[in-house]
Amino acid sequence: MTDKPFEPDDPMELVGVAVDADGAALDEMARCFVEEYLREGWSEARLLALFRNSFYRAPHLIYRLRGEGYVKELIAETAARWGVWRTERKEARGDA
Repeated sequence: MTDKPFEPDDPMELVGVAVDADGAALDEMARCFVEEYLREGWSEARLLALFRNSFYRAPHLIYRLRGEGYVKELIAETAARWGVWRTERKEARGDA
């Protein structure tokens, strides 16, 4: 917790606003989510699980409105276009 007292006119206050959007904006948002997480190395299964999870409101909204088939197809198309980044962690063996 900060020691600074709350100021009602603080310019750094976090403010959320609703923005009207049509179906095309929803589709673009879905593409951005999928591309970002695939490029970070998420597996297709993990990404689909994110869309299924109601805790993640925006991806889950897309999942509810467009359906699982849409999300799976979008993931497959994006993975085919960008490829999928995979990382592997290996522990160094020390010779003691």
